[in-house]
Amino acid sequence: MTDVPKYEQVKRSLVKEIQTGRWSPGSPFPSESQLLQRYKVSRPTLIRSLQEMVRDGYLYREQGRGTFVADLSKKARSETVAVFMSNDIAELSGDAREVQLKMINGIQSALGQSRPTMTVRQSKPNQIDQDTKWFLDQTPPGMALVIEPSFNPALIRELQDRGWNTWALNEPCPGCHSVYIDQDAAGYLATRYLIEKGCQRIAMLNGPLDMYWGFEARQQGYHRALKEAGLKIDPSLAHQGSHPIDSEAGRAMLRELLDAGAKLDGVVGASDAKAMGAIAAAQESGLSIPGDIRFVSIDNTLAERSDPPLTAVALPFGQLGEQAVIQAGQVQKQDGGTVAMNMQICLQPTLIER
Repeated sequence: MTDVPKYEQVKRSLVKEIQTGRWSPGSPFPSESQLLQRYKVSRPTLIRSLQEMVRDGYLYREQGRGTFVADLSKKARSETVAVFMSNDIAELSGDAREVQLKMINGIQSALGQSRPTMTVRQSKPNQIDQDTKWFLDQTPPGMALVIEPSFNPALIRELQDRGWNTWALNEPCPGCHSVYIDQDAAGYLATRYLIEKGCQRIAMLNGPLDMYWGFEARQQGYHRALKEAGLKIDPSLAHQGSHPIDSEAGRAMLRELLDAGAKLDGVVGASDAKAMGAIAAAQESGLSIPGDIRFVSIDNTLAERSDPPLTAVALPFGQLGEQAVIQAGQVQKQDGGTVAMNMQICLQPTLIER
């Protein structure tokens, strides 16, 4: 607990006592002076603890009468919407950051103006860390949206065991309800676009296949479009790369291909930034766009900022959040938030030509 702020330590202690029944619902809560003497903290620290407990529904105040213990049984299931993501995802930038924002905005849009409390929680991979456990211990189960849940299968099980209405976002999850995007179709649409423009030697600048399920699915769509067109699959044209700045990964992969003497007339970038970095590498090598080489990207989070214009396969990240909330709300009305089978909702990408 040494890394937890003092106001949070006091709050957690008092919440636990409320949950274990030390004070009955409606009973007066101890005064500030009593609590200050007990916890030996400053008054501003204590006030912040109490304010958060009021905000979270553990206490309520009546003008001229004081502070009282709330009835936790009246906290509606739908009051809490918790969004969980990996610490690693939360620290990403560029396209990945835009993806997160679009999903969060979609969630907020579906919840509407009179939305319940929404909290975004970062969790450590492959474990139920102390902060996550504390949150689950002190929060009545509601709607849980887990972004790319393969980072922590134990979290999915823990949420379900505690009665949370649990949904996976941006990744299919056979063990729970899921809303995700057809990433195979995204790779297929991007590759088919280049084929229809006359390209026959098409490279794919991908992310590491073991990092994100969508990268492998996009490669499968890339292969499917080539086979459908009767074009030979050349493994040397399919590259994987990562870099803290995604455009640098795209730039490096295309340079590697060009330095190796690869003959190519089309490039699929597995993200807008990868494609834009590859465009810069092509221009630095004196290639004309789209005369010598044509580009298409997957995401459409940054593509409209590209110069020259970048055609992109748009992935409906905002709709991921919207659909998860809408469908979770429907499930919540059925049989206490459970249905016989896990719902798997697959959203389709679209091509935007520029």
